[in-house]
Amino acid sequence: MTIISRRVLSPISGKSEIAIERAKKYRDIMISNGVKARLGMFVGGALNGSLQLTAVYPDMTSATKSYALLSQNKEMIDLMKERAKNPSGVLIGPEIYRSVYGAPSPSHNVLLIREYEVDRKSLPQSIDLLSEVEEISKTEDTKLLALYPVIADKMNVLYVVYYYSSIASMGEIIDKIGMSEAFQNIVNRANEIGTLKSANVINNI
Repeated sequence: MTIISRRVLSPISGKSEIAIERAKKYRDIMISNGVKARLGMFVGGALNGSLQLTAVYPDMTSATKSYALLSQNKEMIDLMKERAKNPSGVLIGPEIYRSVYGAPSPSHNVLLIREYEVDRKSLPQSIDLLSEVEEISKTEDTKLLALYPVIADKMNVLYVVYYYSSIASMGEIIDKIGMSEAFQNIVNRANEIGTLKSANVINNI
């Protein structure tokens, strides 16, 4: 199991550059303190233009210890004071998720995140379907990760993350795999145990 923290920032109109600059600084502070952090911008879906900062930990103990240490970090404290004086966006998080299938892929820069409303009792069936998806796409340059919430606003959501090397590669693989009869068959069965609520695309920066 992997623990992932997630912060989503929607910039205030006219303050996108400030938001990006601060988010990069936040990411860099995390990385300098030993955290595996990544920053991305949503380029498709309802969150288009928003930023996502994620951090990966091996367990909850590591995640909470890191949070406590960073809360005392002078650079981080100064950054938070600056944000409080002059907000550049609306922040959600940190939210915490646990991996239920797959692992994060640091070698892929584009993420398609599909949000499903799935009851906890249907999670085992969902994981079985994800293994089928991975099997039919194993020859392609893509990876699969599924996350379920630990601390979040919505606790019955399964996030399925598809990793790609580029936007162009994403399109090619969706045409080849996503539109195939085999994949659509899985989608139809997935609709019986959950509901697809949204899909967003992120480009790491």
